[in-house]
Amino acid sequence: MPTRSSLSLFTLPLALASFLIAAPGAAETTAASKPACSVSGEAEMPVNLPIYDKADGGTPIARFSGGDTALRATDFFASAGKRVAVETGTGTGSFRISGFTDASKVPVFSAHRLSVVPGHLYIAPHQRLEVTSGANNRLKVKKRITTPIHQTFNTWVDCSSLTLARKSSTSHTVSGHARGYVLKKDNVELYDTWQKDRTLVTVLNKAAGSTGVLLWSEEQRGGWVHVEYHGEVIINAWARSRELRALPRGETMDVKRGAVTKRSPPQLKLADTPKVVKTTKEIPIRSAAKDDAPIIGKIEADTETYVLDIMAGWASVLPKSLNVAPHGDGQFWVKASDVTP
Repeated sequence: MPTRSSLSLFTLPLALASFLIAAPGAAETTAASKPACSVSGEAEMPVNLPIYDKADGGTPIARFSGGDTALRATDFFASAGKRVAVETGTGTGSFRISGFTDASKVPVFSAHRLSVVPGHLYIAPHQRLEVTSGANNRLKVKKRITTPIHQTFNTWVDCSSLTLARKSSTSHTVSGHARGYVLKKDNVELYDTWQKDRTLVTVLNKAAGSTGVLLWSEEQRGGWVHVEYHGEVIINAWARSRELRALPRGETMDVKRGAVTKRSPPQLKLADTPKVVKTTKEIPIRSAAKDDAPIIGKIEADTETYVLDIMAGWASVLPKSLNVAPHGDGQFWVKASDVTP
């Protein structure tokens, strides 16, 4: 006789995945052959973002629930850059789903500072980036800044310099001898040296409506000031002193930093607490409760798994971590014998 768990909103198995997991609130199938470039990390994925079985078109086989999930991205230019190949899981303790998802929705961050102009201009660590192209185990990334400067920085980096894990940026400690400077006009040319053989590093553009761009300096030469900037980018360069206004000694200005919020984890909405089992081996996950249904992933060994429903030798399952879930009205199905004594 089939056993059946009851949902608070409806009875299994109808429309299970659509409402099974409550979306997190504010803080408080195999993918294509894997290219050499791989970016991974514990990613905070958008709620209900679908995972497809193909780079183009195809069928949604799962969705991200909004919780943190171990993720690897391996092809940022599937379907002409519209989708990226992804795989959840770590080898043990997770549901491993392989497929494709919207490339623009996969969070990519700088793992450390990324050189734009060596020695003078860097994208700071832990910054959200856009991936624009790739070749030979390298990716070209873009960093857009809107305040207090307004411009875009591009650079090529090794894939190992990137991560999918979001971390808070660390603040920079300014030397007690440093003096603050702000731009006198909307843009200022910055150079690699004050000497005659100088080369342009970048033109710093102040954002419209910005109260100012705060630079720091401990050195002047002739009509030049050696300045540093520490924000979403890091700058170490020289500017003409006539284009800067020195703040009085000891005076600074407020520099706003974007707040980093952490979403609450997703919650399981069931009338009765489902049975939890810990797997001892890899178990194929199918899209339907039948032998010829497509395999859409695997439950890895040592994975805490909710067993929601058992019907005719098949079990409907979910990861206890709730990092991924079935798409739409679908369910994750495994052989009941693999998750029951």
